Amino acid sequence: MSLVEILIFFFVIWWPIFFILLPVGFEPITKYDEETRYIKSAPNKPNILKKFFLATAFSFCLTTIVWILDYIKLFSLKEVLL
Repeated sequence: MSLVEILIFFFVIWWPIFFILLPVGFEPITKYDEETRYIKSAPNKPNILKKFFLATAFSFCLTTIVWILDYIKLFSLKEVLL
């Protein structure tokens, strides 16, 4: 796999993982004030940065595994897709 293929694979895998992690640990806002006017379905603590790093770490591990399998010729995405 070339560097461009690795980066494309990483970002294609990263987005779904990030969106899967978004609802994890969801707690809606319980205190609703007329002054703040938050939507009731808004998360109390979204933890976006934590979810960003988790998605990055998981995608990096998955990309590394696919690259190693391609490097030792056990599995190739090119052969699967073409």
